[in-house]
Amino acid sequence: MQAQPPTILIAQRLWVPSDIQAILWDMDGVLIDSLSLDFTICNQLVKHHFGEQVSLSKAFICSIFAYDPVKFWELILNFIEMTYSIPEVMKPFDAILSAFNQARSEWVFTLNPGILNILQAAHAQPLKMAVVSNNPTIDVEKILRHTGISDYFTQIIGNDIQQLQKKPAPDTYLLAARLLEVNPHQCVVIEDSLLGAEAGYRAQCFTVGVATGSADFSTLEQSQWTHQVYTAFEQAQLSLQFGNVRQKQIITPNEFVSHMIEHIAWRLGVEINLHWYHNNWLLLGTTLGQKIRTLPLQTTEAVALGMIDDGSAEVVIEITDKANLQFHTVDNIDRAWFLSLRCEQLSSGQPLLELAQGLAQGLGASVTITVCSVEDPHHTWEGVFRSLGIALNKLFAPPQPEALPFDYPIEENTALGEIRVLAKSLHYSKVFRGTAESHVEVAVDFAQQNANVFLFNVAPSIAVAELSQLLELLAQEAGFTLQVRFNATVLNSSHVVLEDTALVLGRALLEILILRMQRWGINGAGSSIGTLQDLEQQPLRVGISVEGRKFWRLVPFAVPLERVKKEFILGQTIYHQLRSEDLDDFLDGLSGGLACSIMIHIAKLIDPQHGWPLLFQNLGKALKEVFAFNPYRQGVPPGVKATLS
Repeated sequence: MQAQPPTILIAQRLWVPSDIQAILWDMDGVLIDSLSLDFTICNQLVKHHFGEQVSLSKAFICSIFAYDPVKFWELILNFIEMTYSIPEVMKPFDAILSAFNQARSEWVFTLNPGILNILQAAHAQPLKMAVVSNNPTIDVEKILRHTGISDYFTQIIGNDIQQLQKKPAPDTYLLAARLLEVNPHQCVVIEDSLLGAEAGYRAQCFTVGVATGSADFSTLEQSQWTHQVYTAFEQAQLSLQFGNVRQKQIITPNEFVSHMIEHIAWRLGVEINLHWYHNNWLLLGTTLGQKIRTLPLQTTEAVALGMIDDGSAEVVIEITDKANLQFHTVDNIDRAWFLSLRCEQLSSGQPLLELAQGLAQGLGASVTITVCSVEDPHHTWEGVFRSLGIALNKLFAPPQPEALPFDYPIEENTALGEIRVLAKSLHYSKVFRGTAESHVEVAVDFAQQNANVFLFNVAPSIAVAELSQLLELLAQEAGFTLQVRFNATVLNSSHVVLEDTALVLGRALLEILILRMQRWGINGAGSSIGTLQDLEQQPLRVGISVEGRKFWRLVPFAVPLERVKKEFILGQTIYHQLRSEDLDDFLDGLSGGLACSIMIHIAKLIDPQHGWPLLFQNLGKALKEVFAFNPYRQGVPPGVKATLS
């Protein structure tokens, strides 16, 4: 696992290497908010000299903001000449430049957020500090005096020192380090532009970008010239506690990183307030892990399967003295290829890997992540971080009762039509579906007051009676009894029996699930694995997530899917007469009726005679976890953006 390099935190805002002896500051856009004034002054001057029709956008001013005043105005006047076809634009150049410099020198600029805190803390450490600007030295000195911060700097380096090249050349930063008597390697350069960041990087300083001036966060982060990037020097905040998972505010510089933390909090079961302003994702993970670790620990080992659509992963977390992250992919997926894939606003998976590494480090845990299924990488990463959240819930969430009193009255005939909900409550539902081919009635009883009943009134040639054995396995593991009555109305087929039965079973489960979510709060997602022993003993693992949409998939780890189809799905006979291809239709019907995603991980391809009964048992185990009481999710659909409507 990547080690966190030694760092120090200045004013609870700025992380720098621990051996740093000096900070070299750019002025415009870093220390002071001069962009707003420049935008206003520039537009006033060009309108005065060239007419009201001439205007400069803020985006254009940002794009040239880092240049020295002479170059800055040359670019502006060239733009006006090309855009507005105005002749002799350079004629008033000297007058414009003089007015611009005078306005800036007389203005009292506002310090950018957090700057004064950092200056005070750095001065107290003490760290040496200098200002290195692309403006004339005398103007820089005047502006710093007006803003009241000039005393913090022992050196001020402007752009008018003879024989020194301007930024992006490293000359001015090298001079500042020499005057401060500090090795450039032990200096931090803070810049808002690529021009300045390049100068700091080429001077071999630790270069920090801050998006309060010329360049935005994304531009600075993607640059080769920055070591670390901030949106602003605000103070980071993180608080979390078990509670309503809808109470959340997660702000980081990257929306997808925020979304992954949302998955952790959502599945862990916590309210969270996070404000994070820089791109040290390893440190963010460490900070999050340390905060989670303050929660009371309930057990020292947890296993989880997380999924969304076509992406899935398995996670093991073990609290240990040696924190580490092991990141694997199954045999069918190339690890390096997966990590190289861009993901939403991220150019690769590396930031997410660093986030997970930091989480393991902060937790003081051995974390093993296995990526199992990839089509769209953002779905797979969501599966990874869902898995982490589920496992963390098992480690830290206070114990909940396995059963609650079923004091909700049974409602009758609540939905009519092709599918009729004959009865529903917190523990019981009965659903009927009538089509031209069949009439199916399924009742689910979590109170287990009614015995299992399986009646299939079909033609003698339709061999489906053995389905009852699989349904009994499923119901037993899920914790309910089941009554199924199927009547064929016309010529029928075995695949219709299995698919229609599963569809109505899924709908009956959904009716109970919605009531429990509204009244109690439940997990809404679950899997058949909970311990390391489960991973070792289950060659077929099942995950279910109820998200208001139908999806299911077989995910072989080491063999081609075509082989799974040939040896497990098609042409196999289960027990004596049950057709494997019809069981495939059962999964399709169940996912449709329950409006859920079903992911079946095939770690090892086994004999279908043993595999299908195991699969139905594990469907039941996953359903038991889906319906388990979770008060932090009361009234919440199971997926972050899911809907049950």
